[in-house]
Amino acid sequence: MKQLVRFVLVLSSLGFLVSHAQDAVSKHHNAHINQRDANVPDLPFEDNPDPSLCGIPQPWGDDDPAWLTGYYEGELIQADVFLYDSHLRRSIVGSAPSGSELEILLYQVNPSLNYYLVRTVGLEDDVQGWVPAPFVEFEAEN
Repeated sequence: MKQLVRFVLVLSSLGFLVSHAQDAVSKHHNAHINQRDANVPDLPFEDNPDPSLCGIPQPWGDDDPAWLTGYYEGELIQADVFLYDSHLRRSIVGSAPSGSELEILLYQVNPSLNYYLVRTVGLEDDVQGWVPAPFVEFEAEN
């Protein structure tokens, strides 16, 4: 009987630890989101749930142009596409019109949503920042 009681206590303790760990991850994620500037919009697609699991930025290595697109699933989401400080999207560092030509500098493969570090090309004020993959096209908009 004592062994059964000990076993139940161990299981209860493990359950508490797992629950506590899940709460800590949730609080970390919420703290990350709460650090965003108020003008950073939600995305219409899934973002990375845990930024600490995101990949390491890698050089792009391709000179072919790319373009910003403010469309997602056929709907215009951003006429001026936002560029962010990082894949964490804590702040907007600039924007450029949908259809703007890009030079891709780096890319980051992540669990749910990949990001590109881009620089606009040919605008009066070229900007550089991180863009979620669905807002980057490799064929010009028509």
